[in-house]
Amino acid sequence: MLYLRRRPRRRQVLCTLCGQEITEGEDYWICNGSRICCRCLTAFARTELAPYRQIRGREADE
Repeated sequence: MLYLRRRPRRRQVLCTLCGQEITEGEDYWICNGSRICCRCLTAFARTELAPYRQIRGREADE
C-alpha cells in the first residue's frame, strides 16, 4: 500500500484589528497578545498610547 505524505498545513495568522491574513514574509507586531499588521499599526499605536497624549499648551500642571 502506498502512503502519500501530506505537507503540513500552515495555520492562518490574522491581524487582530482588521482580520486580514498576515502573509508569509509580511511584517507584523505582537503587543499585549494582539497581532497587528503594518496597515493597522498606526491606529493601534494611537489607541494604545492615547492615555499619554498631550496637547501643546494644555500640559498637565506638575
